[in-house]
Amino acid sequence: MSLYELQDAKLAGVDGQGYVFPIDTFEGKQYRGVFFANEDSDAITTDIDEATFEGTIYHKTTHGEGDVTVDVTNIVETAVGTRADFKVV
Repeated sequence: MSLYELQDAKLAGVDGQGYVFPIDTFEGKQYRGVFFANEDSDAITTDIDEATFEGTIYHKTTHGEGDVTVDVTNIVETAVGTRADFKVV
């Protein structure tokens, strides 16, 4: 199992740190992600149907920079900032 590291990223134009990672499901491989906003956390909500994530995308054995369209599924306030969980559309 790979260990993923937070990298500089943007979600819906908001600066922060996060990444996209693969998971195996009964439907096949899907991608999910996590993002921690640095500031302006009010701009990220679960009402966003499709947002753009720009940052590190992990695959099984490699990783690289890219951008994907995502659907924000959960928002949680944490000690390090607003955390957004999302799935890749």
